[in-house]
Amino acid sequence: MVSALIGELPAGWTETNLAEICELTAGAALQESPDGRTTVIKPKNLVGGRITGTFDHVSDEESGRLARYQLKPGDIACVRTGAIGRHASATSEHEGSVFGTGIIRIRPSGDVDARYLDSYLSHPAVLDWLERNAVRSPIPNVSTGVLGTLPVALAPFEVQRSIGRTLHVLNEKVAAHERIARTTAALRDATIPLLFSGTVTIAAEEESPLR
Repeated sequence: MVSALIGELPAGWTETNLAEICELTAGAALQESPDGRTTVIKPKNLVGGRITGTFDHVSDEESGRLARYQLKPGDIACVRTGAIGRHASATSEHEGSVFGTGIIRIRPSGDVDARYLDSYLSHPAVLDWLERNAVRSPIPNVSTGVLGTLPVALAPFEVQRSIGRTLHVLNEKVAAHERIARTTAALRDATIPLLFSGTVTIAAEEESPLR
């Protein structure tokens, strides 16, 4: 068995460096426009393994200038400065978005399953490696050169696809439950003042909805 960053690898697996299997591109300085139509991806938009939140924008002209810094499905946006280790995979929803200086784009080669690599970047040993190799002063940051040396465990491609698909399904379930939790919490918060004001009443014989 091969000894690797994440431990002993099964037969048929190999370990290589990220730069050998991906194109790494650091984000560009850009001029934002409140009336722009092109979304800008920043570290604040990488939350819980997803690209989300409130987005800034650039104009069509600026977007054209930054064509080299646009995302396409399968790209992985990784935090370059600040919360090192946060990352998220771009989908068709994010195609054409540009990324700023706080982001490194990881674009896997055709021999690497994007979902597999995205999940690999969440492995505890990988997060520990990023923490240890980041420059600490004054704000934690990691360069494309350093990130490119990250050891990556590569399974046979079909195994990659299977692992990536499985973990993607689990991530989707997590996201669905989080949406349900947020909606339920909002309903609860809206109901509290109504119940305590007498605007809404519950018949005495009704059972608690929690029972």
